[in-house]
Amino acid sequence: MTIQIYGYTFTTLAKKCFFNYNVCVYTLEPLTPQNYDDWDSVIQQCPNSTAFQSTTWRDALANSFKQLDPVYLLIKQEGTVIGGIPAFVFTPIPGIRLWHSMPWNLFGGPQIIDSAQVNPANLFSTIETYLETTSTEKGWCELCWTLSSEDTKKYGDLLTDIGYEQTERFTHILKTNCDVDSLWRAYNKRVRGAVRKAQKSGVEVTDTESDADLSTFYDMYLMTVKRLGGTPKPRALMKTLLQQGVAKLAIATYQGTIIAGLLYLCFNRTVTLWCEASVPAYLQYRPNNAIFHHIITWACKEGYEWVDFGASPPENQGLIAHKEQYRAQKTDFCSWTKIVSPLKRSLWTRSESALRKIYTWMQ
Repeated sequence: MTIQIYGYTFTTLAKKCFFNYNVCVYTLEPLTPQNYDDWDSVIQQCPNSTAFQSTTWRDALANSFKQLDPVYLLIKQEGTVIGGIPAFVFTPIPGIRLWHSMPWNLFGGPQIIDSAQVNPANLFSTIETYLETTSTEKGWCELCWTLSSEDTKKYGDLLTDIGYEQTERFTHILKTNCDVDSLWRAYNKRVRGAVRKAQKSGVEVTDTESDADLSTFYDMYLMTVKRLGGTPKPRALMKTLLQQGVAKLAIATYQGTIIAGLLYLCFNRTVTLWCEASVPAYLQYRPNNAIFHHIITWACKEGYEWVDFGASPPENQGLIAHKEQYRAQKTDFCSWTKIVSPLKRSLWTRSESALRKIYTWMQ
């Protein structure tokens, strides 16, 4: 079979799969203004999709980071759209281009609708043919997939077989069951005690759409990231996500002062806890526990099935223990990387630390 993309034609090998005695052919189609509306309607039908696969996320990142160029593909089976591949090409310095699905080790990978019957090996053979050819044509020096736990089981061995190196990671995910009371009883008693202490101390948690509250939160967020040694996300990105309705901002106030906050994302079946900030002087009032409980309660009432607490550094045992006190389950996932141009990738490796420091200083 052939795949036509960006004016090129690629030939693949053994691309036939059989379901109900019908021949299935996979093709890839770039996302364009003409088929743009197809994306979210399809992604909403993919069971494991989150805000990170939405067009809102795509556009917000592209507008906030000039170094990120979205390269989204629709997946078609016998001419019918059955899913998509969200990805970005990251150009940190001239001449260095890295293809990632998705940036920052967020889940990417093929997103396939519930009703589609897919042969994983044949699908990935089609995708890999495109990646190999296009990386040569466009000078991509690295290819990187980050897959959810379920997709890791489905596609992981295939990626290993075609030369990708695996990196193991983990997140913590809470199944809500849409039952606030049972989740409350399942919390570690320290969490229940902390939430009660926050309430008795007069800490109030609310969701806010105020631009002034976002500014206060962002200043607090920058201080938190600096304290923890991370790299901050830009305020413009957060504002866009809030305005487009895929993000919400929960803040904790004490005597009229914002003392903690958390920007969380909501899409399809999943709520994702993303950017957190707090003022150390007020941690004795347990505002973070109160915020977590507020968001979990909201997710249950709104019918979301999962709350993703986000990936944790393996060495941060305190953070891991904190997440598990809410009975969130440690869930493994993996990234797979293939170096196309070792020389260019080495240049980026040597430059990355200095450029991150400059970016953090600018924020």
